[in-house]
Amino acid sequence: MKKGIIVVLLIVCLVLPFSAMAQKVGGGDIKFTPKNAGPVNFSHESHVKGKGIKCTGCHYQIFQMAQGSYKMDMNKITKGDFCGKCHNGQKSFDVKGTDNCVKCHKP
Repeated sequence: MKKGIIVVLLIVCLVLPFSAMAQKVGGGDIKFTPKNAGPVNFSHESHVKGKGIKCTGCHYQIFQMAQGSYKMDMNKITKGDFCGKCHNGQKSFDVKGTDNCVKCHKP
């Protein structure tokens, strides 16, 4: 009986750290609802895991950690602020291209 409990505890201690690593990236998804445009669902997961961007690549230079701590609009983005730092046609798709609007703004 004691051996069985020890084996179970040993397995839990070995598996638990790996299951924690399999969890989603911090930050989750953020939904932006801009005026006169479709909503934008930003996925931390696709940017961090999918593109290999580190959290420090955006925080604190481009974005603060607290949602809503900045006034973001397309005018600033197309001038290279916020999302426009990377979505400039060189690092990633260009936010200035009207054919790219639907990549972020969903109807």
